Amino acid sequence: MESKNSSKTRFYLKWPWNVAVYIVLAVILRVFSIPLILLIMWWNKRQQPNEPAEGYCLQRTRGRLRGLIPAGIFLLVGGIFLCFFFMGLSLPEEVARLNEESRHAYQFSPFLGAGAAAAGLFLAYRSLRDALFPEKSALAQSIRSQLPHPDEAPPVEKLFAMVDQDLRENGEWCGKIGIGKEWVLGDEVSRISRIRGVFGRNERKTSHSGKRTHVTNIYEVWIVDDRQQQQVTSLKSKQELNDALDCLRRRAPSAVFGDYNSKEYADLVYTKDERQQYAQERAYRQRKALQEEQERLKQKHLSQNQVLTLPDGSVTSRVTWDSIRQLLLRPSQTGEAGPFQLVPSVPFRGEGHVFSRLVCLPGGQQELTRIFLEEYSGAPRIPGQYAWIRDVTAGEAEEVLRGWLQGKIPYLGNWVQMERAGLTWQQASARRNISYPPQPHTDWPWILTVGGYTAGTPAWQDIEKELRELNQGEDSFLILEQKDPQNPKDYWFIQCAAVRKGSDQGKYSVEIGASVPGGAQLWERIVPNVQEVIQYFFDAYQKGQVDVSGFRETGF
Repeated sequence: MESKNSSKTRFYLKWPWNVAVYIVLAVILRVFSIPLILLIMWWNKRQQPNEPAEGYCLQRTRGRLRGLIPAGIFLLVGGIFLCFFFMGLSLPEEVARLNEESRHAYQFSPFLGAGAAAAGLFLAYRSLRDALFPEKSALAQSIRSQLPHPDEAPPVEKLFAMVDQDLRENGEWCGKIGIGKEWVLGDEVSRISRIRGVFGRNERKTSHSGKRTHVTNIYEVWIVDDRQQQQVTSLKSKQELNDALDCLRRRAPSAVFGDYNSKEYADLVYTKDERQQYAQERAYRQRKALQEEQERLKQKHLSQNQVLTLPDGSVTSRVTWDSIRQLLLRPSQTGEAGPFQLVPSVPFRGEGHVFSRLVCLPGGQQELTRIFLEEYSGAPRIPGQYAWIRDVTAGEAEEVLRGWLQGKIPYLGNWVQMERAGLTWQQASARRNISYPPQPHTDWPWILTVGGYTAGTPAWQDIEKELRELNQGEDSFLILEQKDPQNPKDYWFIQCAAVRKGSDQGKYSVEIGASVPGGAQLWERIVPNVQEVIQYFFDAYQKGQVDVSGFRETGF
């Protein structure tokens, strides 16, 4: 079920009228046009919240018009040098009066001017070619070259639509790099099935000019494919770089990951010996086969831990993808549509929520399929209060159900939130915005603080002993904390103290805090006895996975 607002007609300047308006404003208002141009750009972006109307790829090629700015600078510099040279030809007596340093500059001016002008013309040609003739753009050539038969590639509209559809349905965005299940769109395009290596470049360069020190941070993703070709994308921050690398690890788990200019990078890029290249490809295929086998076993295990209720009301725990797919295709084959549901033995976490049930009403190949995800209530056999619903195509339904069998929750940004109202459901209030705390990090070290004194790296026996000794004193509390070794500003902690006042006096307050984008958040749960407190700390310390379903967000 899509929101009605998405079907409203939105007004914004389309290509090429937006560029024409920008040029006219710049000519008339000059420097004063900048705020107005930025305002129009902001409005255009706001009117296209989901994706650009022309598609991601076409927007990226048209954005190459920004290359006209450096092209203009090079042409201006080249023109200045050439004017300097030709003025000297007409005024030789002035050239004779120049000092030695200026005379050398004059002698080199035609070469510098011609070089700068040539660079400007090349940049202008490339920018105009990509923007005005997308079929000849570097982006289109990149996509064609990675198809099995580049000479038989479809027209550019279908090429771009292929990448756009993947990003629209499966894309995760880390800055300007979009990562789907088949394609990666950055400054260039990479096909995920051909990725053999992914390398992050995080460098800090310092230059000195007089008394000034200029620091430049470089954040880049370098992707190496099976042809030893490299696709490079520049990002704005370390966070964007880390997010992109994490996402690529999930989408291309069999590739080699490392740092730019590392030994692994050099082996992939510079190896020319055919035997070594064959060995690298064989190692990749072995890793891929192992990953696929592990994924198959995981899916089989998760499927067997779910209960399937069929349209006739019968129940089975023998769940396979073939049986689910037959239920999806049943309306097209028999003309009968009946709902079925999947209930896991352990609720699934994802997208900041915990889910205990999936209900599907298949629509076949022609009609939309309705999928209903019910949130976990926090206790077994008690119905959930909230749910999420969406009508999807047959292909999207397969994607959601495959993910559910693997314990994965789809992106909920375009789903409708529902709230239980007696025996029915209604659309939830827009005011509701429940969040759940993130999980601890298995690779971050632990720090124990007891009563304000830091005890350093703890053993589990020490943590349990201190928890059992908590009392209602003001200095009786315990904090188990983690910090990112690479960035101490990122942290996660769980803390506990006895409740000293109010109706919960004698119980325990367990709080989870973490750094999140935009600041910090804190979640709390009141626990009746110390044994439950110990279980939360044990799950965090030993398992790296805490049941957060009962926690509610509170203020710091």
